Order: sequence, then structure tokens, then C-alpha cells
Amino acid sequence: MWIPENTYINICKVAQEIYKNHYQEDRLNTISVGTAHRPMNCSYMLEIPEEYRAQGFSYYDNVVCDAIYTLYKYEQSRITPGDILQIMTMDEKARFYYTKGTVQKREKRLRESLKKLMNTRIVIDFREEVRLRELIDESDNLLEGLAGGALLPLEEAEEGKAYYFQEGRALPVYQYAETIRQIIRVPKELISPYGVLEKLEFSSTDEVIQLKRILIQRLEIMGNTRNNTNGQRIRYYGNGKEDGILPLIGIRKENFSMESTVSAKTGREKIESRGWKNKVHDVDKKVCQILDAYKECGYIEDYTQLRNGARGLVRGIEILGKVNRFSPRT
Repeated sequence: MWIPENTYINICKVAQEIYKNHYQEDRLNTISVGTAHRPMNCSYMLEIPEEYRAQGFSYYDNVVCDAIYTLYKYEQSRITPGDILQIMTMDEKARFYYTKGTVQKREKRLRESLKKLMNTRIVIDFREEVRLRELIDESDNLLEGLAGGALLPLEEAEEGKAYYFQEGRALPVYQYAETIRQIIRVPKELISPYGVLEKLEFSSTDEVIQLKRILIQRLEIMGNTRNNTNGQRIRYYGNGKEDGILPLIGIRKENFSMESTVSAKTGREKIESRGWKNKVHDVDKKVCQILDAYKECGYIEDYTQLRNGARGLVRGIEILGKVNRFSPRT
């Protein structure tokens, strides 16, 4: 498949509420989308099939939506799971692999995400934003301020081999995000394994795809002076179960077994998880390699690791200096 020059990431608050599972089902959820000096609200309601309610949503689902929206923007009417994977990775060589006709776990995960997103419906009421931001159409009339429908307006066809966009249907969360200019356009070089990241020592797994996109999302927000950001730090984890970027991609400390060790120096027993520590180190290594590449191409000036004490477990990174507008190589 042809890989476009750009992909897109939705950073609107409604999208974040969904993949962070901050909503109440079958109820009108009202969120603040303004500032202390200019308060305003947006409301939305989700209708989720019973079979998916306990499962909820994830950042992976958001990455899938971003890929579908990218294909929608480039007017691709027929799409396959392979097309979606190639947009997620920005790699035309990305493939699903099969063993004796069995669907690979990676493709199964993607298809399950698509099914959930296709069968979940949303209504977004942003009329207050339209009024306060004075959002108008080409005829200088205020916009309607409503968006709704399936999260992904797709229809399965060809015995599951392909999906088609429903005629005349937009992606409602992206329709809203477009209106308030909360969609980031990302040059393919920042994600593709053949761009500035060609020296990475790891492949584009689902975990790596999410890490790349989370980093770009945070960096772009930091680089936009109009955004109200909380500093230049990106935490891997925090005191709360959902704090940091690791829980966003499904990596939680409570999922790792705890082990008892006795200090040779003090004789005290210590309860810790080697598996958790190893996983944090593994993610940090990947993040640092990505940021080293971004530093080399001038996207960021520098960064430093954040630790719990001089020899403690790394807990995140801090971007030093400015985040610059990326210029693709010619």
C-alpha cells in the first residue's frame, strides 16, 4: 500500500476521556474544555454494546481510530486490516503473518478493536463551544455544534477481508476535533522505521507503535505555546494506578508478581517486583532511543531521565529546551 506523507493524532478531550475510560455509560458526560479565564463545557454520551462494557477502551483503540481517520482523509474507500497496520506503523512493509491458516494474535486484536469501535455510538454536544468560540461555516453562520454516530462508520465486507466507509458518514469524534482544531498532523518520518527512526534496535510492535504516538502527542502539545501544559515531563508511572504513560498502553505494576528479598547489608526483607523493574527499564530504553533520534534531527533540543533517587528506578523523562517544528528530510 502507498504510505501518505502524514498521519493524524486526535488530541481533543473527548477522545482522551474515551481511551482513559473516564466516562459514565448511557449518561450525559460533561467536561470542561475551556480555561480558568474562559470556562466552557462540552457534553457527550456513549452507547456501548454490553459485551464491551467491562473491557472499556484503550490507547490502542485510539491509535486504530487515528489510522482509520488518516485513511478517511486520504479518501481510501476500501480498507483492509493490513492497510490499517501499515498506517499505524507508517511502514508499507508491515504485514500480518499466519500459521497454518490461523489468524495471528496481532490481527485478532485489531479486528476486535474495529468491531468494538464500529458498534459503539456517540453523541457530542459542543454548542456552547460554538457560541463562545464563534465557530462559523463558510456562510458566516454559527455551526450546529452537534456530532454523532458510530465511533467508526465502517461496514465489514468480502467475508471480513475488507471494510468500507459508510457513505456520507464522518467519524464523529474527529468531526468535533477538526472543528476545534485539536488534530495533530504528523510527518511520516517521525513514526516510520525508515525515517529518522531507522537506527532503532527494535521493531514496530503494538507497544512501540503506541509509545511513538504518545511521545509525539505530548511533544506536539509542549511545542504549541497556545496550549496550557503542565511542564515538560512525561511520567512512566505515578502514585495512582492510572498515572503515567505505561498504564495507557496496558502496563501496570499490579500485573507483575512480587518477590521477597533480604538485604545483605541491613538484613531487612524487601518486597519488590523484578518483572516490573525490567519492564520499566525496557520501555525507558525504547523511549530514549526514540528521543535520541528526535534530538539528532532537531525535533527536540535535549532530554534527561527522571529517577527515584540517584540509583532509583527511572520514572520518566523531562524534555529540555524547545520542541521544534519538524522539517522532513529532502
